[in-house]
Formats: sequence, C-alpha cells, structure tokens
Amino acid sequence: MRSHLAETSVLGLDMPTIVPNPTGMRRCERELARDFRAYHAAPHPSNQRRFPDGGRARAILDALAADRVTERLDLGPQTPGRFAFEVFPHPSLVRLFSLPAIFRYKKKSRPWPEVLSEWSRYRTALESLENAVPPLVLGGSVPPAAEIRHYKRFDDLLDAITCAYVASYLWHWGTASPRARVYGDIAEGYIAIPDGPVIRRPSDREGTTP
Repeated sequence: MRSHLAETSVLGLDMPTIVPNPTGMRRCERELARDFRAYHAAPHPSNQRRFPDGGRARAILDALAADRVTERLDLGPQTPGRFAFEVFPHPSLVRLFSLPAIFRYKKKSRPWPEVLSEWSRYRTALESLENAVPPLVLGGSVPPAAEIRHYKRFDDLLDAITCAYVASYLWHWGTASPRARVYGDIAEGYIAIPDGPVIRRPSDREGTTP
C-alpha cells in the first residue's frame, strides 16, 4: 500500500506515547511539573491504569510504523525522515510566548466572556507565528471568534494547530538545547517542548528576544 505521507513528515501528539509505569506519574511528567507548576501548566498523570492498552497515541504510532514513522529524541535540525513526538501545548505556549501563565481557554466552570477572551488571545498568538521560524499561516482555517455552541471543537482546533506547530519547530531546530527540551526518555516516556521564545525572521526581530 502506497504511503500518503511525504518523505519528510512530522507529527505532534498531545497524548502519552510511552507509558511503562503501572501507577502514578511518569518521570517526565514529574520533571515537567516541577518547571511548569507555577505557570499552571503541569501535566495530568499517565499510567497503565489510565491507559491499559497503551492509549490512542500508541495505537496511532503502531499503525504508522509501516510508513516508517519513528520517535526520535536526538533529532538534528531538519533531519530527513518521518518523525513523531509527544508534545504538550500548555508548557510549549508558555515558552514560545514567554507567558506568565497559561491561556485559560478551557471552558470548565469559567464565565463564557472570560473563555472567549482567552481563546481569542490564544488565536492571536498563533496568528503572530506567520513571521516566525518556522512560520505558521492560519489563513482562513480558524474562525475569528469561538462560539459557545460546540465550543470543544474550537478548543481542540487551536490545540491541534499548536501540536502541529511544535512538531514542525522540533524538526526545524532539532530536539537539543537551547531551542528545545525533552523531559524523560524513550524508555520511560518523554514530553518534548520548545525551550525558548519564538524566533522571528530577521526583519521582524526588533523588540524581540533573540
């Protein structure tokens, strides 16, 4: 069967891909929580009680194995191939945009005007990546405002775009410091995130952190 993937493709998964621990949190989650709890960006625990069959991400990667999609945590900048990463939007956004705290766009029990305002902030931040390296062009793919009806669809849309962008970022810059950080490892589970603010094209760098 012919693959529909390009020869170089990257995939960002906002789900655990490797879960060897029977209970509790993975080591990568504990380490990431220590760095991001103050930003309200700590992860939920992943374990075999919650993901007894390995979870959806594992099923996706198993299905893509025939297309030569692999998880690589030692990736150099722009390495040819097909790669997948476990990523996490909240800490990625904190690092990319130097946020003092996460965007509070999750509906939960928050008043709708607050949710809508935060969703709009999130969308505006992603829109600003048009001048980033690598770039992201939203175009008409994201409506200008979210609707309270079926809000989860709007919530998931921005998170999916963030995961795709983070995967592109990790492929473009590689997974090593200072541009990226990988918590954990391929044996016990990991989470890969950008480790610095958005890099702008030279003509847009005025007023930004290099």
